[in-house]
Amino acid sequence: MVRSARTTRCCVAHALSTVFIITGWGFCPHAVAAQTPERRYEEIVRTFREAKAPPVPLLPIERAWTLKLNSAPSAPAAMDGERIYIPLRDNLLVALYRETGILAWIRPYLTSAPLVFGGSSLFFVEESFISALDAASGSYLWQTPLEAPLSAPIVWDNGWLFAITKPGDVLAFRADTGKLVWKRSLGSAAPHAPVPGGENTLYLALADSRIVALAVGTGDVQWERQLAGTLSVPAAGRDRVFIGSTNNFLYALDEETGREEWKWRNGGDVIGAAVEGDVVYFATLDNIIRAVNRGNGNQRWRKPTGTRPVLPPRAFRGTVVLAGLMPALTAFVGLDGTVLGTHVVDGDLVGAPLIDTSAPPGQVTLVTVTREGVVDAMRPTGLLFREAPTTPVTAVPGRALTRERLD
Repeated sequence: MVRSARTTRCCVAHALSTVFIITGWGFCPHAVAAQTPERRYEEIVRTFREAKAPPVPLLPIERAWTLKLNSAPSAPAAMDGERIYIPLRDNLLVALYRETGILAWIRPYLTSAPLVFGGSSLFFVEESFISALDAASGSYLWQTPLEAPLSAPIVWDNGWLFAITKPGDVLAFRADTGKLVWKRSLGSAAPHAPVPGGENTLYLALADSRIVALAVGTGDVQWERQLAGTLSVPAAGRDRVFIGSTNNFLYALDEETGREEWKWRNGGDVIGAAVEGDVVYFATLDNIIRAVNRGNGNQRWRKPTGTRPVLPPRAFRGTVVLAGLMPALTAFVGLDGTVLGTHVVDGDLVGAPLIDTSAPPGQVTLVTVTREGVVDAMRPTGLLFREAPTTPVTAVPGRALTRERLD
């Protein structure tokens, strides 16, 4: 039998093939046997999740349109994908098209409480009633009476409507019908709106410095914890609930038990927090905003706000937005705290700036309403994707030809 001899070129090719196989499986020969398709898929998914997307360039911005209303606003406005809704002091509720500022509808409704949009409906408190309107037309859908005045704005979440009265009763309504589903007495009012979060849980910061977790479906008390000072609005993030206080602490509590996981002492009152992924952002009245790890509270970055913060920060898609006195709005990169930009408003804001966190390219994303009745609608310049201006041609390309003579 004739044996074929392996040439040097063949040996080299075999060695290179082995190197390529090992490289593809992670530089480790043992990984070849261990890497199942399922495990490889999990690694790809984990790599995708850990990749840091660039922050949304909310600032700087340019004005799309501005409008001076005939009357001052009576309460903070609301916004959806098509319209802006503003209550006025002369007993009117107006809806403007978001992209143009053109009037969509106007109705004779009076409210001094913030408007709430949910589903395809607009909700507001009208005297001793909660009213629901069709957002597209402004027509009544339903109205339900209240036994006592409310102590905080109402909240819509996933087909539910939540309210809390001054005696300390929490009310849960069906958002489509206005039917009262349950009522729970907590013995103390809440200065802030209830916060949905966790596994079908509703968190409330009460005036007596308690934070209470209620089951959304039944109103049953899951846990409560007594803290100190005047509490800010809670923020829920994965397995934690974060709440600040005027005693200068930010508390991280277990969402299932209310057990304290960690706390952070600051140089001023904590006015609120926001959670995105594994990072918690919170602002304090010593004009500082911080980013800390959700799990253990280790600080990631710390920045001066450049203004006195007046509302809790908002965090979305790698961007953190903080409302202050002057400038009225500052945007930070969530990863390292780099300032994306600031925006100054001519006048005092009524409520928080209205922000579309999906940030649709080329569309109105940010709207502010002032106490003087000025509505400004703005588009982020970083999402306009304008083409570079054309350069005028100064010379015709090519080589000039001499004129031919005809004999």
